[in-house]
Amino acid sequence: MKRLFAIVAVSLLFSLVAPAAAQDATPETGPSLLAELGYPELRVTSDGATSDMPTELEAGRYHIILENTSEVDIDLEFYQLPEGTTIEDLEAFFAEVSESEGPGFAVPDFFYDMVFNGGATSLAGETGEVVLDLMPGEWVVNLLTYDPETDETADVLNTLTVTGEEPEVEDVAGAIEIVMAEMYFEAPETIVAGPQIWNVVNNGLQVHHVVLSLVPDGTTEAQVLELASSFGPPASPEAGATPVEPALSFEDVEDVFYSLLFSNGQSNWYELDLQPGTYAMLCFMPDPSGTSHVMLGMIEIFTVE
Repeated sequence: MKRLFAIVAVSLLFSLVAPAAAQDATPETGPSLLAELGYPELRVTSDGATSDMPTELEAGRYHIILENTSEVDIDLEFYQLPEGTTIEDLEAFFAEVSESEGPGFAVPDFFYDMVFNGGATSLAGETGEVVLDLMPGEWVVNLLTYDPETDETADVLNTLTVTGEEPEVEDVAGAIEIVMAEMYFEAPETIVAGPQIWNVVNNGLQVHHVVLSLVPDGTTEAQVLELASSFGPPASPEAGATPVEPALSFEDVEDVFYSLLFSNGQSNWYELDLQPGTYAMLCFMPDPSGTSHVMLGMIEIFTVE
């Protein structure tokens, strides 16, 4: 949990976080609930340096399966660039981030105007799945790799042309809807344990994502906020004061699920298999002032029974 929090909150900004796939949340065996939805399958195989992602597709809703044959973690991320911005501009920015130590880099204005449409994630040697809509237009597909042994990342950008017209598709029946906006989540207070489909939707104006963690029963939003606050530089205690440890520690928190980034109006569908317990849902994206959304109260505590 500490690595995931630190990467998202401190080391890297926006979609430059290291790939972090669903861990205990995704069923390891049995049929895929996403496959049973019947959407066209787009299977992409990657060795971490290349992939067989097509360069042209018809607009529509796709079941994307990312087969990771490498020894590093992989994201398959989907962006649209604002008018006047080129893929070379994005490559130059990513290169600057890779060469910097820590978050000491300037985020270009175009980054805030990009469209982020989530995507698939996979741990080394494993397979990740997602269902998403690809609308007509020019897209950038980023094959983002992360080596947990060295903390090194790499970006391989390619273009994808989506043709045709946006098709009409029905809602996914029975999906649990998780809505994001400024600065809150809308989610059921109680969710039934077991295999299920989540529809993660961004109805806000800013970019959001979901970090889902299993926490001890009785955990409060204030305790989660206190732990998140510990990422910053330690405050100087008053003379004679004894530093107070957060009531919630990293050892108390277990990584469960992590989504990629969503702009306004974008959504993805995921399959999760949640065990009974208490969960915390957070967003670490920064607002325009640079303040992390979690520090602005974007935390939701719920139970799985």
